[in-house]
Amino acid sequence: MTTGSDGVFVCGGSGFIGSSLIKHLTRPGSPWGPVRGLVRSADGAARVRAAGGEPVFGDLLGEVGAWREAAARAAYVVHCAQPSIGSRPSERSAMDRCLLRSLDARRLRRVLVVFGSSYYGRTEEGGSLDETVPTRRPTGLGSSYALGVQALRSIGQDLDWVAAFPGGVYGRGTWFLEHCLRAIQAAEPIVLRDPPAIWPYLHIEDCVRALEFLMTVAGARLDALGREVILADDEPAPMSRFVDYMSEAVGKPPTVRLLSEDALRELLPPFYSGQLSANMVHRNTRLKRLGFELKYPRIREGIRALDLPRL
Repeated sequence: MTTGSDGVFVCGGSGFIGSSLIKHLTRPGSPWGPVRGLVRSADGAARVRAAGGEPVFGDLLGEVGAWREAAARAAYVVHCAQPSIGSRPSERSAMDRCLLRSLDARRLRRVLVVFGSSYYGRTEEGGSLDETVPTRRPTGLGSSYALGVQALRSIGQDLDWVAAFPGGVYGRGTWFLEHCLRAIQAAEPIVLRDPPAIWPYLHIEDCVRALEFLMTVAGARLDALGREVILADDEPAPMSRFVDYMSEAVGKPPTVRLLSEDALRELLPPFYSGQLSANMVHRNTRLKRLGFELKYPRIREGIRALDLPRL
């Protein structure tokens, strides 16, 4: 595939997923043409350049700026920008609205909007869900995604769109992995819910590969199976298992402290206590039916591939 001179515009280009995606799309032999990343600071611009992209300064909450021209002329737009933790849900929906208004349907081949599987939220004990669930129980930032999803649905045939919902993406630099790594190194306790919450996981390499896949999969295939896609591996697992595999990789046993959900709320800020408490057994049903093949279908092999330092 060749995108032509318009290339790809990545919103949130300096973030963990955004910068990883830019690096993936600008790999040697890539067919994507120029890849531009939206940034708000000089540090963000340096991260985009280091990943191989061209920084574009601006803010999705701004109604004017060079970013709007970059979005309007892009062949593909990927929206990875996330609101800050603790922000109001309206902040994310405002970002989504500003971006969608800036797009030019005459040039755009596809817009891919990245939310998070916390949009689907909690599952009942012993249960699981996929994109067909009739009732959602969002957690964390999940409630901030609803208006953006509705906006995508409302544009219908006006734009070719896909909504991606990654689970717990892990890699060097992700908050939970780095938190666990520091705690194991310092022999400090890792606090988890009793019993440990179950999460969907996804190696960062599989995450960016899946995003690229969703940029290219045929529209007719999406229309047949669905344009809202959970990104996760094959092994939703207790957080304690993730910690055990990390311990195995670094060669040092962890100290785990199990607390009740009420005790976690007293100990930690609401966002973190909520994340550590929520069972989110989310399945990759639609992603696999679309034809995507995972490189790391289970977290043990994914963590091993990170080449973590031996302690």
